[in-house]
Amino acid sequence: MAETGKRPETALSNVRVLDLGRVLAGPYCGQILGDMGAEVIKVEHPVRGDDTRAWKPPTVGDDAAYFCAVNRNKRSIGIDLASDGGRNLLLELAKNSDVLVENFRPGVTKRLGIDYAEVAKINPKLIYCSISGFGQEGPMAQRAAYDYVVQATAGIIALTGEPDRIPIRCAGAISDYGTGLWSVVAVLFALMERERTGKGQHIDMAMNDTTMLYLSHVAAMYFADNLTPNRVGNGHEKIVPTDVYQTKDEPLMVLCGNDGMFERLAKAVGHPEMLDDPRFRTNIDRSANLGPLGEIMREAMLTDTRANWERRLSEADVAFAPIRSIEEAYTADDVVERNMVMELQHGSGDTFRVLGSPLKMSESPVNENPLPPPMLGEHSQEILKEVLGLNDDAIDALRQSGAINAAG
Repeated sequence: MAETGKRPETALSNVRVLDLGRVLAGPYCGQILGDMGAEVIKVEHPVRGDDTRAWKPPTVGDDAAYFCAVNRNKRSIGIDLASDGGRNLLLELAKNSDVLVENFRPGVTKRLGIDYAEVAKINPKLIYCSISGFGQEGPMAQRAAYDYVVQATAGIIALTGEPDRIPIRCAGAISDYGTGLWSVVAVLFALMERERTGKGQHIDMAMNDTTMLYLSHVAAMYFADNLTPNRVGNGHEKIVPTDVYQTKDEPLMVLCGNDGMFERLAKAVGHPEMLDDPRFRTNIDRSANLGPLGEIMREAMLTDTRANWERRLSEADVAFAPIRSIEEAYTADDVVERNMVMELQHGSGDTFRVLGSPLKMSESPVNENPLPPPMLGEHSQEILKEVLGLNDDAIDALRQSGAINAAG
């Protein structure tokens, strides 16, 4: 189990982040900043908390495992932002913070009186990162946006799936996670800019913008020839052959990245004659003859087991990968060796596992001594005393008014 306790010193140790994020993109941004050493205060509704706390089962203590996946290295305070007391409290916290991250629908923060224009009046050095589906303004700004919705609008779904079947979504929440990552990049850049200019700024992150970038190479080809690529299932129109092939027992992904690799592949699958076939001599030739090449490869791969193909393709130095199940992926030796799975202890006493940070750095500690995901409002009193200097009587008054959570 990962040790929890005093956080190591990093370049972000003196950076305070108010994480008003909900569900996935915003909280993920906050978690990454927390992994890097920032102090992250998660601001939640005092009764319901983050929506994902209730996305059960499975659970860790009283929280959903989903919530625990993207909320480590944070402290939680429950604030009713719709109340005058809660709004004023949030503004005081913003006055004493470096970064604020929110992913409400555009217009909500203005209605609550905590939008960038309002907050900048009291803290012009604040970096205020707004995450939304389609940006803060424009014809799509008020559209309800979830990951799968944005996968559709950004072109991802149109290119995913088999050519003769209905398009399908990508299984991972790539729009949410990708936008969270890009938001971290923007926040770090804005912090560096503040060192240069002394000023904070507003960051307008749109999930549709960041998701479109997954198809940058497709966009370049479209802009160049005005043609729309086809769905090719597990294949690839430009890197050939590439596909998931059924072996005698289990499927196997094979990718041939260049002409030299194709020469080794042709010999490994027992079809060296393909090297003399003008249809297959170069990658361009192979791209124009996907049908016949695919048929040869499918028949060849069916002649042996996955394990034997892994050995043969490895010896031939051909790119391949077994189709790992979730269980296989998260327990694989290479994943364990990279410390990509960590065990934490929840405030309830339950231990649980989550994916760790992929950042492995020689000089800078990342995600050492992590804090477990907080229980709702667990640190309210601690935060109010430490950050704002409030005494017990003032905190009790906020509790009585309903501005903050009842306990914590």
